[in-house]
Amino acid sequence: MSLNGSIVDVEERLDNFIVRKNAKKADFSKPGPAVHENVPLILRHLLRVTSCPEREKVFLTANHRLDAIHFSTCIVYALVVGHGNHNNSFYKYLIDDGTGCLEASFPKNTAKRAAMASLANEARAVGSYEKYKDISACLLRLLEAVNEYTDPTLIKRGIYVCLRGKPNIFRETVGLDVFSFVIDQNKCRELEIGFADHLIEWHEKVQPNN
Repeated sequence: MSLNGSIVDVEERLDNFIVRKNAKKADFSKPGPAVHENVPLILRHLLRVTSCPEREKVFLTANHRLDAIHFSTCIVYALVVGHGNHNNSFYKYLIDDGTGCLEASFPKNTAKRAAMASLANEARAVGSYEKYKDISACLLRLLEAVNEYTDPTLIKRGIYVCLRGKPNIFRETVGLDVFSFVIDQNKCRELEIGFADHLIEWHEKVQPNN
């Protein structure tokens, strides 16, 4: 296999790893309704969720209604419309999808971002040698791709984002603790359309309490 072929193969495999790295199944051993993960929701529904009184880290899409869906994590697509009050641990942004608005909290990942910057510097240094230029360019592309999933400083007001996280309910106010995100940089809004299709199909297939 050629060097370039190997590089492309590594990029594809790492990209798949990034997508799947948060796909571990939680262990909900208590009997009861199925607990779903990565449930696509609009913000209006997310704002109405409640904590399940019988099961830790499980949420209900409606308060004790028969059609409530039990879930642990969710996915939303929204526009960043403003900033919340950042603190030492989190960047906070206001997101709006046209059905509701809430605050999303992104971990700062300070140590991870410092490590990524160090790796990028090493990759650039390697690129100063002619025979390693292709490998250096490959590494820098991979690091840039990883940053799009891990660096919340790239999030700005006026951009669209797809977020994966869990509800954070404090004093009857619902927010979102974000685990991972994708910034939608496609002007054709293909990600938004794909999310809308996925949301409709998911809720048509999944029966509440099953």
